[in-house]
Amino acid sequence: MYEIVEVSLASVRRLYDYHINNTYGADFSIKGFDRPWLISSRPWRKGERVLDVGAAYSNIPAYLQQTYNCEIWVADDFGLKSNESFWTRDRSPHEHIASHPEIKYVLERLGDPVSSLPENYFDVVYSLSALEHVPGELTPSVWSHMDRLLKPGGELIHAIDMPFPSNFGVSGFLKAAGFEFLFPLLLGSKREKYFRVTPRSYLKLAFPAIQLKLKHKDLANLSPINMSFNPDVLTESYAHGLNRIRKDGVKSFRYQREGSLLVHLKKVA
Repeated sequence: MYEIVEVSLASVRRLYDYHINNTYGADFSIKGFDRPWLISSRPWRKGERVLDVGAAYSNIPAYLQQTYNCEIWVADDFGLKSNESFWTRDRSPHEHIASHPEIKYVLERLGDPVSSLPENYFDVVYSLSALEHVPGELTPSVWSHMDRLLKPGGELIHAIDMPFPSNFGVSGFLKAAGFEFLFPLLLGSKREKYFRVTPRSYLKLAFPAIQLKLKHKDLANLSPINMSFNPDVLTESYAHGLNRIRKDGVKSFRYQREGSLLVHLKKVA
């Protein structure tokens, strides 16, 4: 059983607060929100067992280890098993891992049928801009796996990149809102294909895997209307979009706005 600590969207107001307070990792981007949000989300304690899901080359695991003396693990295969060069980004995962002997790297993806990660072990399982890359058909198994890894009293803390329902104009907004409304009636394949059209659609696919029932009052601020028209909802910087076009060749990103879905849960049983 889980209790909800926070389920919300990254906001402009909070980002300015992180900058004013000089919170580590703050800059004007989605990840520049997610990093200080994670760090300030809870009191980190010496010796806690912490798993970063999909960290890749992030410096956050090293920061948590050095600042709070936590036992840090990272689960990420860097695309090596699937031979996806996109994830290596012209860098060497092995060199990166060798340069951080204080962190235990496990070259696996969560949700795999066979895993060497210890169950009922971690105090915190978190991710930053990682879970959105998991296909819909695998998302429930990834959340179920995280549940098994987390011990009672532990916390799931995830910042998940989420496209705005209004990215394709009025028609796109109406389609997204309609999909979310009809989600319980859709076939499984349709749910898995379009599960990221709204934040609530994502959670309707993920949360049943950890036996967490959705309540409207907990998710009211995730509505397509609020995400699309509330000026305080943070959107990814245009500098990031330009980088995706130049570096990754994702030309469609030019007209894409992305926010961050913030999920913080505590395992109470």
